[in-house]
Amino acid sequence: MTDARAAGDELRFELTRPPEEVTGELDYASTVTAPTEWVPYVYTESELRALASRRAVSVASLCFGAVGLAGAVFVFWTAPLSLAAVVLSVWASRTERAAVSIWAWGLGTGLAGLVIAAGWIVLISQGISPIPH
Repeated sequence: MTDARAAGDELRFELTRPPEEVTGELDYASTVTAPTEWVPYVYTESELRALASRRAVSVASLCFGAVGLAGAVFVFWTAPLSLAAVVLSVWASRTERAAVSIWAWGLGTGLAGLVIAAGWIVLISQGISPIPH
């Protein structure tokens, strides 16, 4: 057993080496290597204008949803506006990540308008009696 330990100690000794003495210092600028995800990105003016203009589809979905919901209270003809609001909201959710609250309200008002319009259609179809032959 002592021979195996001695062989193991030799093996460990061969795999490790004593630390070397540092002879100089590194320049501070060469040691600053922060990952790029930690460095804040500074937007240019043209990028800020482009980001601001990316809310157009979200605003359109909110407008269509509001008009569709307001109209659905009185008539069911505004269902296409509510449907357009839902489609635009889904499109905006994939392209306009910064305008989450706007397209979410557009989606909510569009779905509510569709539900109310469907209620009108059911109500009207139940109220019409079949024509006798």
